[in-house]
Amino acid sequence: MDKKDDMLRALALPFERQELTMPEHAFWLRAEAGEAMAPWRDTLECRQSFRPAFDRLAAAGFRAVESLRGGYALGLVSLTKHKAENRALIAQGLDLLAADGLLVCCGSKDSGAASLEKEAAQRFGLAGSLAKHQCRVFWLHKAQAEDWAAEGAPRLVPETDLVARAGCFSPDHVDPGSSLLASLLPGSMAGRVADLGAGWGYLADWVLGRFPAVDMVDLYEAEALALDDARANLARFGDRAAFHWRDVTQGLGEVAPYDWVVANPPFHDGAKADPGIGQAFIRAAWKAIRRRGKFWLVANRHLPYEAELRRWFRDVETVAQAEGFKVFQASNRHDR
Repeated sequence: MDKKDDMLRALALPFERQELTMPEHAFWLRAEAGEAMAPWRDTLECRQSFRPAFDRLAAAGFRAVESLRGGYALGLVSLTKHKAENRALIAQGLDLLAADGLLVCCGSKDSGAASLEKEAAQRFGLAGSLAKHQCRVFWLHKAQAEDWAAEGAPRLVPETDLVARAGCFSPDHVDPGSSLLASLLPGSMAGRVADLGAGWGYLADWVLGRFPAVDMVDLYEAEALALDDARANLARFGDRAAFHWRDVTQGLGEVAPYDWVVANPPFHDGAKADPGIGQAFIRAAWKAIRRRGKFWLVANRHLPYEAELRRWFRDVETVAQAEGFKVFQASNRHDR
């Protein structure tokens, strides 16, 4: 049983013990599908901005939603490993409650839930808590939390004129892999470009700002909050940028072939390294690119991507190895 399952079992516990009562309508922030919470599938409105988790919720029969209306008697929050994001989630949850509402928060101890519980107790006071399955569960009544809400706002990324927010990938600095890839992209880039795993738009901003022969960049990103920041960051480029909330590992759908594809894929699923994510990005790029199109990929040096690149492309070149990364150019796609 993984940490996610432990969190869901812990979150369900106060309701199973009848310490708390689940009302007819409740919400759940950063919701995750799992059997422990299945008894409340029809009760919970589940908001999840990470597309793979959103799709898992929908597939498991949960009510996955993109927005919440407010005025709930009860809400749930699944805490993440990011302290600032957690404070913002708690503030959002408190704001969604009715005047006498209750917010129930759950997170794993090794992700900082115990220290956050202490902070919440000092800041708001707790109505109750428990510890189980290496997790902390605590609940609190509605309160004002504008200071915590502000921690989820987009902030300027140092040494850029771009913004990003807590909970997104690399919100407080430019990822060195993306920076390396950007510095190596050739001035011959033109036509239609896809940016896979686009985040808050650093690579797309670089391409659109430096290569006037590029007509359009399509940004594909699984985290809706990062995509919101990318929209703000690229607004000055008008209709040269388009935004797609999508799990790239499931492909890009039916699209006209791209002249260029760039990618800095994630390689973690939660805390677990998973090179299969990057390999799926490679397959998505192969399917979406023109026969003579060029695919540029940056990855941590230890990740096993060369064989997968050669499986789908005839020409694969290691353009650079630096700062623990490799940059590849692949072209001349195989027919399948």
